[in-house]
Amino acid sequence: MKKINMFLLLAALSFSLFLSGCSSSREAGENEAGEESENSGEDTETGEDEITEPGEESENSVEDMETQYPVSIDVYGPDGTVYTQTFERAPTKVITNIPSATDLLLELGLEDTIVGILEPDNEPLEKWKSAYENLTVIAGKKTVSKEIIVGAEPDLVFGRAMPFTEDTMGTIEELNSMGIPVYTQTASNFTLEQSLENIILDIKNIGLIFNVQQKANEYADSLKEKYDTVLEKVSTIPEGDPVKVMFMVTYVDGTFNTFGANSVLQSNMLADINAVNVLEQGSGSLTGENLIALNPDVIVYITSGSNAATDPDAVDALLNDETVQSVNAIANEKIITIPYDDIMDYGARLFDTMEVLYEFIYN
Repeated sequence: MKKINMFLLLAALSFSLFLSGCSSSREAGENEAGEESENSGEDTETGEDEITEPGEESENSVEDMETQYPVSIDVYGPDGTVYTQTFERAPTKVITNIPSATDLLLELGLEDTIVGILEPDNEPLEKWKSAYENLTVIAGKKTVSKEIIVGAEPDLVFGRAMPFTEDTMGTIEELNSMGIPVYTQTASNFTLEQSLENIILDIKNIGLIFNVQQKANEYADSLKEKYDTVLEKVSTIPEGDPVKVMFMVTYVDGTFNTFGANSVLQSNMLADINAVNVLEQGSGSLTGENLIALNPDVIVYITSGSNAATDPDAVDALLNDETVQSVNAIANEKIITIPYDDIMDYGARLFDTMEVLYEFIYN
């Protein structure tokens, strides 16, 4: 991947006011998460496509249908506020803030539209490695700023909702005021009821925005088929208490961190396979005593690039720790390693992970 130094000129801010290709406006009034927009579903005399509500499929998302611009789509800010984003044409200069957003653009053949990504923490999927090498890294997650985003002159910023704050990438309202529209992944928003269906919705919405609906819908349909296949398998399992699962990370010298049930999308995925996270909130610096008290049936050990020095030995260290042998997951050797982006991101990889977890737990 290429890295560039951005010249944060004040002129970039004023220049961005004149960026063409799309306009955006904040939703009138204070919409609650999931509340319908006043102009949702209305056709305009100019032939504008209907607004697609977050969590709702667009009636225009059908195969072989050309996007009729302008097209408007509602997205959520980090706090659940709804913003209407209007696109006059398909974006050509996109910044992504998370690998799942980058992966989706690559999957849909839109590599040439990507002008910047944030530094990935982990290796990309094998099939995208060469593509990532040609992408420009504009900042890291901890160094990105509104000035860097604006200086890149994007006509779309796409990714998870959380970084769209004044102190990070800039708020949606701020970026919109400078002519820059945003698409936040519905599946990434912690204020909403979540489901893997929201990943499918995001794929179809991106297909609509970029006028690649047929390809997006075919991809979404393939994921829906995979999802339904796992749900069908789950339906054949005898009813019983949910399997207790722990999401563990950074195991070093008997202490570890966790991700909790407040990771809403991942918790919903577990519920789909009749499993539950043993912790409501993620925690740091837990010990063997905590592990014994929580007594998970399955441990999902999440690997990451930042823990590359210790992750390879973590599972063996757990299995060989005499003090925690009473833990069900240890006694039954029910520990599986899964890369961070395969389970904690908000994109298509979660469908494969759901299938992997189902097979690991029940077979």
